[in-house]
Amino acid sequence: QILQVTITGDSGEDGQVGKEKDEHAEYAVYIESGSDGMFKRRRQGKDPQGIAMHSRADGGERDQDKLKSFLDLLASLIASTFAFCQGLLGGISLLLLYYLTNQDDRSFLRSFAPLASDAQKAFMFLSAMSIVGALDKWSKDQMAGWMLRGSTQKLIDGIIVANYAVCFAATLVCAPMDDIIASSHQRSPEWFRWELGADFTATLAMWRVAHVVRCLFGLLGWVSVSWETRSYLNNAPNKPLHDIYEKLFSNQ
Repeated sequence: QILQVTITGDSGEDGQVGKEKDEHAEYAVYIESGSDGMFKRRRQGKDPQGIAMHSRADGGERDQDKLKSFLDLLASLIASTFAFCQGLLGGISLLLLYYLTNQDDRSFLRSFAPLASDAQKAFMFLSAMSIVGALDKWSKDQMAGWMLRGSTQKLIDGIIVANYAVCFAATLVCAPMDDIIASSHQRSPEWFRWELGADFTATLAMWRVAHVVRCLFGLLGWVSVSWETRSYLNNAPNKPLHDIYEKLFSNQ
């Protein structure tokens, strides 16, 4: 709420008192604080309409600034979440790639089978989040005029999106075999000691290729995005990007 107070003086002769009051009157505007209910003086002067107008404008600008600050904070938290998911995907990809390349089939199945279901869920969720984060980075870099790097920045962002898209697609290819490995472990934890059939061995060989692809591109995606993480987090707030976008493209 806005409270307007009139401050007058009593100087002048008897016939001039009313006129002097009008000439020397000053007006002060007090705005109620939303937190404690106290009124605080914001403006003082001789023009009541102008003071009230500016006070309302100041109040509206403050509300807009608070909203923009909240939205920028929210955008920064979302950007940090995307970066965290991309880093976690890179770490899991490196770990599972090490497991696969340093063990034979039976040893790998023994160590991977208990984790097959959880690994599939992790790859699905993290690769999907990483794609969304990469697309978010693409859009914000575009709003920032590609960080004054033109086609180079556009190429880097395209490579990041492509890496996570391939990782997600390879995860879909691996899903059926992940389910077979997980279900076999649930039925018999020692199933990897059995004789593996020719069909299963052929399917496992194809799965190994797809598994290497998803791990490799999940890791490459993290390596690519690591070069841009600082710029990405700095570009997370929306308002500065909108200001840059308006300056660059408003006249086109």
